[in-house]
This record gives sequence, C-alpha cells and structure tokens, in this order.
Amino acid sequence: LASKNAVNHDAIAAIDALRSDGVATVLVTGRIEAELGRRFPGLADHFDAIVTENGAVVAVGASSRLLAPPIESQLDTALANNGIAYRRGQVLLACNGTHSAEIADLVQRLGLDCQLVHNRAALMVLPAGVSKGQGLVAALGELGLSPHNAIAIGDAENDLSLLRAVEVGVAVANSVPSLRD
Repeated sequence: LASKNAVNHDAIAAIDALRSDGVATVLVTGRIEAELGRRFPGLADHFDAIVTENGAVVAVGASSRLLAPPIESQLDTALANNGIAYRRGQVLLACNGTHSAEIADLVQRLGLDCQLVHNRAALMVLPAGVSKGQGLVAALGELGLSPHNAIAIGDAENDLSLLRAVEVGVAVANSVPSLRD
C-alpha cells in the first residue's frame, strides 16, 4: 500500500476497483490515526473502515471509537524522565524499539497491564489484549461481515494476530520471517 512513506497508486486503484465490485476493504495499521491522516491525506476515502493504533481504534465512516482505554499517563512521565522519546495516540504510546528493555522495565515497575508490540524497528505500548486481529474483527462486525470471508495482508510482527483472525492470511515477500512462517 505504501513504500518509503508514499502511497502506491496502483494499490489504491486496485482497492478502488474491489470496492466498485462490492468488496469491503478495511485498512488495519499500527499508525496513530491523526498521523495517518496528516501523512496520507484522503487515504481513508478508499476504505470502508480503518483500524488504527494496532487494533485499538476503529473508524467506520465518520464515527470512531476506542476498543481499549488509553495507556496510563504515568508511563508518559516515566518515559520523559528517562529521556525516551515517544508519541501518544488515543490509546497507545509509540516508541523506538531500541528502548524495549527499558520500557518493559518501566511498565513492570509501574505495575501497568500493558504489552509491548514490535513492528520492525518500532515499538508500541498497548493495553493487554489489544491487537490488529481484535481490531479487524471489531471493524468487520460493524460492517456486518465475518472474518471467515476475509483476507488479510501483512509484513511485520504486529500482523501475526491479523493473519490469524481471518480465513486467508498473506505475508508479503519482504515480511519478517515469523510472519512468513
């Protein structure tokens, strides 16, 4: 769908053709909703639903809802006090994966019910149980569709639950080995 932070226009044309044929399309991404809109303006117009923040936020049409409560703000303070840069979404905290051990230690010391999810070099701090698969199932439910009639395509560690949630899961050629397996 995107390469080097640019939308692949052939992919968008294929998605639009599917929708013209009556096939529902759902974008599921680890990106923060506001950042997605700024980076790829108009992208949402090509999908029936969008799941952002690695499954934590579902948008169908103009309505958007959280599937989990936001990560506790005390983690923001702890990250800042430890010099770890992060971005806050509506639910998740996005960080650089090089800090995963430090962040795991902070989560444990604060006694938070969080999970750390990798997406190649990126790291997301999410409430326990939140996943792309869970978000997709929620979006499909809002569209009145079954995961048994769905195909998912992914490339990274955070796509494992997504591919497991549908009838047919596809790992792209440059995906991480765990997803290809």
